[in-house]
Amino acid sequence: MDKKTATILKKAKKIKMLITDVDGVLTDATMNFITNPQKELLEVKKFCAYDGLACHMLRDGGIKSAIITGGNAPATEKRAASLGMDFLYYNYLSKGPALQDILKKTGLKAEEIAYIGDDFIDMPVLLEVGLACAVKTSIPEVKKIVHYVTKKEGGRGAFREVTELLLKAQGKWNKTIKNAQEGTIGKTPKPKLQVINFRQK
Repeated sequence: MDKKTATILKKAKKIKMLITDVDGVLTDATMNFITNPQKELLEVKKFCAYDGLACHMLRDGGIKSAIITGGNAPATEKRAASLGMDFLYYNYLSKGPALQDILKKTGLKAEEIAYIGDDFIDMPVLLEVGLACAVKTSIPEVKKIVHYVTKKEGGRGAFREVTELLLKAQGKWNKTIKNAQEGTIGKTPKPKLQVINFRQK
């Protein structure tokens, strides 16, 4: 094992929450819009099923999950709630305050947080957390400051890849496999999603 890999695994062992961006990480960054019969403009999100199952795997492994996004698509809230995520921060183009709020509410330390991002607005959080991750399709400036760059692209399993990294580093992968074989993945009770909208604060 090389030194870089050893460092990543050491950091991953400490993680108690995985936070992610949405556009470009949970999606491929494509933004699709439709109008309803009332002629209102609605944003349509395309999420990856592999990433969805990863949220259940995290919860079973005792790792919390959250979203910090500069967007405000209702589909994101529905998705986060259905997957049993803990927090959703909307309309946070400046993401640092959202991270600080999470630390305050959970009592976690920054070194116990992993974050996945891809663009400039993710950089303040990436520079603070214990395990900073970028998806394969991230901008070069983000890739330069993180500890880990995924092999998968955003919206195509990158979140799942980081999830597996955490579970394996923490010795929880065999339990995940056992849960899969027994058909019990995601049986851990879901928390009530806490939604914080910057524009309503």
